[in-house]
Formats: sequence, C-alpha cells, structure tokens
Amino acid sequence: MKASSCSPKNYRKNLIWFLLVSLGSLIPAGCYLAAGRTLVWRDTAKLFLPVRSLVVQALRNCQLPLWNPHEALGIPLFAQMMHGVLHPFSLLGAFLFPDAGMDFFIVGHFWLATLGAAVLARTLGGSFGASGVAGFAYGLSGYTLGMSSIVQYLSAAAVVPWMLAAFRLAGEGRRFGVPAAALALAVQWFAGDPQWAGIAVALALALAADAAAWAGLKRAAAAALLGTVVAAVQLLPTLSFLKEASRGAGVDALDKVQWAFAPWRTLELFAPGFFGSVSSGAEKWPVFMWLGGLTRSGFEIPFVPSVYVGSTVLALAAAGISRQRLSRILCVAALLLFWLALGCNAGADSVGAFLPVWNKFRYAEKMIGPFTLCLALLAAFGVDRLSRRPGVKWSLAVAAAASLSLVAALALSNWTGFEAGFSDPSVRIAAIKARQNLAVGLLHSGAGLAVLAGIIEICRRRGGERGWFPAACAFVVLLQLALASGFALHPGRPDARDEAPLAQLKKGGEQVRILTPIEENFLYPHDLDDNDAQVAVQSHMGEPAFNVSSRIDQFNTYTGLVPERFHLLTLGMSQQLGEQAVLALRRYGITHAVIKDPYTPRELQVAQLSSAGGVKVLEDARWGFSAWQVPHRPWAFFATRVQTAPDAGQALNRVIESAGRNDATVVLEGAPGVGETAPGRVLASERGGDYLRIEATCEGSGVLVVNDTFWDGWQATLDGREVPLWRADYLVRAVPWPAGRHVLEMRYAPGEVRVGWALTLCGAGALLALLFWEWRYGRSEKTGSA
Repeated sequence: MKASSCSPKNYRKNLIWFLLVSLGSLIPAGCYLAAGRTLVWRDTAKLFLPVRSLVVQALRNCQLPLWNPHEALGIPLFAQMMHGVLHPFSLLGAFLFPDAGMDFFIVGHFWLATLGAAVLARTLGGSFGASGVAGFAYGLSGYTLGMSSIVQYLSAAAVVPWMLAAFRLAGEGRRFGVPAAALALAVQWFAGDPQWAGIAVALALALAADAAAWAGLKRAAAAALLGTVVAAVQLLPTLSFLKEASRGAGVDALDKVQWAFAPWRTLELFAPGFFGSVSSGAEKWPVFMWLGGLTRSGFEIPFVPSVYVGSTVLALAAAGISRQRLSRILCVAALLLFWLALGCNAGADSVGAFLPVWNKFRYAEKMIGPFTLCLALLAAFGVDRLSRRPGVKWSLAVAAAASLSLVAALALSNWTGFEAGFSDPSVRIAAIKARQNLAVGLLHSGAGLAVLAGIIEICRRRGGERGWFPAACAFVVLLQLALASGFALHPGRPDARDEAPLAQLKKGGEQVRILTPIEENFLYPHDLDDNDAQVAVQSHMGEPAFNVSSRIDQFNTYTGLVPERFHLLTLGMSQQLGEQAVLALRRYGITHAVIKDPYTPRELQVAQLSSAGGVKVLEDARWGFSAWQVPHRPWAFFATRVQTAPDAGQALNRVIESAGRNDATVVLEGAPGVGETAPGRVLASERGGDYLRIEATCEGSGVLVVNDTFWDGWQATLDGREVPLWRADYLVRAVPWPAGRHVLEMRYAPGEVRVGWALTLCGAGALLALLFWEWRYGRSEKTGSA
C-alpha cells in the first residue's frame, strides 16, 4: 500500500529533498562569498545597488519611491519597473534587512530559481532526483548565474518556474490553483521584466491547456487576467512612462545586431567559456568581438555573460524527448525560444515587429533563459525515462559524445597552425583565444559526459531497483555546473566601490549637480581587474547612478528607459554645438564638472571647456580625475527674459540657439500671454524625493524656473492655491509668480498611480474572495478531495 503524502516518512523525504536542493543552489555563490568576495558587478553595481537606497527609504516610510531627483534633472523611479519595488524580496529586504547589499538578493534569487525549477519538475510528474536535475540545470545555468550582473532579469528568471507550477495546478483544477497562479503572475510582473512575464504567460497557458484542454486554458486565462489586475499599480505607470521614453519609438537597429544571440555561440551551450570568461576579469572579450556580431565601443562583452547549459543536461534533455504531449510542448517551446534568441540572425526580429510591445525589447539573447528552463525540464523527463529503461544505445551514444569531445579538445590544444591563417593581428589574437577556450570547454564537456555514460551503464547492468540513478544524475549536473560557475560569476572586490562618492562637495545649502563629460578610457589601477576597476573609477567620480548614494545630482543618467526629451536635447546640443555643449548645459544648474584626466587632444579640449571659469575643489590622483566648481544658473531662479514656443520642436531649436549664444532667455511652452518679467529672489528652499518647497519674493509679475524635469504628474500650488506648471527650456519647470512674497510647493502625484492602486485593490479583493471560496467550497478536480 502506498504511503500517504501526509505521512511522517514523506514529510522527512520532502524535507531532505528541500534541504539538498537548497544547499546545492548555494554552493557556487557561497564559495565566493565565504572568500570575502562580492557577486555584484556590471549593472547590478552601477544601476540597481545605488538606487536601492531610495527604494528602501521610501518603503520604510510606507511610500512608493515615485521619483529619483538625482539623475537627468529628475526621472520617474517606480514607473521604470526594473527596480522591482513591490517584489516580495524587495519588500522583505527593505523592512527586515535594510542595510543588506545586492549579494543578499543575488543569492536569494539563485536559491529561488533552483528550488522553483525543482518544484515545477515535481509538479509535472518528475521524481525527487529528476526534479533535482531540473533545479540545478536551471538555477546554476550560465544564464541564471550570469544574470547576477543585471539583478532585474535574475529576479524575473527566479519567479518564472513558480509561476509555471502554479498555472499547471490551476489548469489541473487543483484547489487554490487559480488564486495561486494569479498571485504568482502578479509577483512576476513586480519582478520588473515585462518580456520575461510575457514569455512566462505563453508557457503557462500551454502547460494549463496540456493539463485539461479548454477547461484548463480557461482557468489559466482567468488567473492571468486577475494577476495582471493585481499588478496594475506597477503596470499603468510603466505604460505611461514608456510613452515619454526614447524606447517608445522602438529599438535602434544596431542594438538588434549587438544583443542578438550569435550563431557561433551555440558551441558555448556545452563548451563553457568559448566566447569569454567573467572570472578572468577581462572587460573586452576578443572572441565575442570577432564572432559575436557588430560591437561598439563600450560594448565589448555579450549581454549574457554565459549561456552554458552543460553537456550532461543536453544529453539528458535529448533522452527526455518523447511522444508524450508535454515533452513535445517543451521541445517546440525550446526551439521557438532559441529562434527568438537568435533575433536578427534568424529573422525573429522581423516577426516580432508585428507583436505589440515586442519591438520595444532590446535583448534578444535574453530568451536563452526560458530556453534553458525548457531544457532543464526535458532533462528531468530524460532522467526518469533512463531510470526505467536504460538502454545500451544511450550509454553508447553518451560515451561516443564524450570521446568526441575529449579527442577534439586534445586536437585543438595542439593545433597551433589554426591562427596562422589570419593576417590581421587582432583577428589572430581572437583566433588563438577561440581555439584555447574551445579546447578547455570541450575538455569540461567530455569529462561530464564520460561520468554520465558510466552511470547509465551501471544503471543498465544492475537492473532491479534504480532509485539511486536520478540522485546520481543530479549530483553530476550539480558538479559540472558548479565547476563552470567561474565562467558566469564575477567574484569582485567589495571595497572597490565608493559608498559615498564626492560627498565632500556637499558644502553649504546649495544643491550639488555634477556633469561628467568624459566617460571612457579610465585609468585603471593594476591591483583591480577591469570589471572592479570600472566600478571603482565610475563610483569615485559619481557616474550615474553611483551619485545617488551621496544624494547629489548628476546631469547624465544610466537607465534602460531614457526620457525622450532628455535624449533629444543632449543629442541636439552635441550635434549642433559640438564640444561647446558642456558650456551650454550649465543653464540647467550644473554646479560642478567632474573631469577625468585627459589623454587625447579632444579630451583635453573637453576638459578645458568643462572647467572654464571654474575653481578646482578636488583632485584625486589615484583615480585620475578632478572636480571644478563652475559658473552656473541657480537651481531655482526668476527669469529675466522669456520667449514662448508653440510646440516642442521649436522649443528645442530655440533652447539650443539660446544656449549656443550664452543667452539668458528662458524658452517657455504652454505659457500664453507672458510678457515682461520682474526680478525676484529665492529666500529659502527645501527639496525631497517627490516634493519641493520654495519661498521667494518678486517685485512684480514674474516667472520662477526650477531646474528639475517637467513631467506629467507634478502639481504646483502657490500659497495653497493651484497654479499652472509650464515647460521651461524644453526640459524643466516654471510657474507664474505674482508680485510679493509667496510659498511654492510642488508634489509628484501621477494619476496613473492612483488609478493603478484602485485596480490593484479591486484585484486584491477579488483574489481574497476567490481564496475564501476555494477554502469554503473548493474541491480538487485531479484528486476529487477537498
């Protein structure tokens, strides 16, 4: 008689399985952290970690971090979605571990991804050992570990397996299945990556339909609708922001080439490190630059640091392909996702152009993530299939693949004549690295396959009870992926980053706003590798978004969604004014120029213009830069002359012309009837994240300009009465000011957030009602029991 699922024996078995999978998920990252290193690098260090302090501060005050005042003259923060503000990890971290760094999130997401894939495999009928294979194959894959570089995508990847498991249960008609699926989708939206969420919904609907045909599909569709409504508070502001961002017009054609999965990189699926190795610390990967498609300055590394899946996982996935419908669904999904990852290299971008929103996504290579998940699930099916019927053909096929890999590795390591056929020195260097990298990768691949072949053969010969076989396969997959983790993870120096860059510039009451006109060719100290050195130099100089931790403003910005007006202004000034643009931008309240030590004649010219008329207030020889306090317009001031423009295009042209002449005229949009303006004085000011207060006096009717970004959602009151808010100088805000002394207050309270909250509360209410109904009356169609 089969033991009950609630028996103490099964509880112990589930607990042991949970602990082993959890422990395995932490091995690669834990080894680096125990050695005193950090896993934070690239965008996680440059973008997410510095801005996290704003998120934590707002959440602990029971508010949403709606606005970031410290980049691009101010930019919406919550609406950018990528910071995952309402993700459960974000909320728990803010209240329980407010001082935790990004390593906390990275390791937590590795654990969540690994355990989630294992749970999904169990939900789909896999054994304990086979589900462990799926968990390790996904959670420790090159994609998942490599996304420690961009924690937003790691967060989304970690939630997907849980969401798919919940939708599968909903499709089967399990008790609490629909509310669980709706809640899981809401968390998926809150993770911050809509592309991952869209792919996950498509896979979820397929799994639900496989479970119970139309009935399962209808339940899944209802869950998807409810989950999306619950996430409306995040989705509506994001959609509104997208209309004002440069990405709203689509992705640049060069980006499509740059970030598509290169066909040559297919070798890296089983030969780790073919395109390059993160652990080497090299910022420029010669093989990627040679075979990876078009590369541009500053982008000499692929989007996904590693796409390694593992030869053992691929072999087991091949064994998992069968005539069963679920296996065919996963196989077809894997092929489609791989095609999408190829992007423009296989025509996928042309088809995607006809899909809503899809052409706004930049990174085709990101689809390697869900592709890896499909392979991990197929591998779990393959393990259980082989444990039941371990035919001799499988042990021979895997042994043959192992032999081929090892022989090829030996041949490549001794084939020194390969690179002799290339005359270009840079190509020759890339060819040498390609040969060496592939030889090492094939050795790694062959060794794993050889061990797997031996396990399959032992399983075949022993016969009888083969319960040990899935566990042995899980151990082999764990070992192979853990040994390859160095190709995806970057163990960095935690002391490289400046925690409070340029804090010494914050003297007095004036708002500090910096400009860093030269951003390339940094002086890198020899005791740091390229990745750590870039973080170190950029953080010390206050490059965006490192400046946020010091609460100083940076005119530049580093974000996935740049405001369209900001992009057009900086582009227009650069094209029409050239190097003189650094002087023209001072009209936006730039108080300091932070200048890298120049190395070229052009850099010298930019440095001289940026510091013109200024006073050096800081010099840092170790990191090779200086800071200059420069003449500038105040953050808040009364316009002495104004000029109106009928539309945005003319306003941009007039601002650039005025800036080029160093003219003090302020260009206003939407301000009819403004004539002569009277002078005035700002008496006191206070500025918070999404709030500011200015007390000022004016001799007559005037116009007060605030050098912060104009954005729909900002509201202005003068002495408590609402006043119109105008666009000034194409980017910033202005208000009419009657004669006398008054108090101006501005608040950022976008209407889409209020509407989103209303929908989210309605969705949450419906979800609670559904949970109550399921608890009170629900039955499981699959088991027929409460």
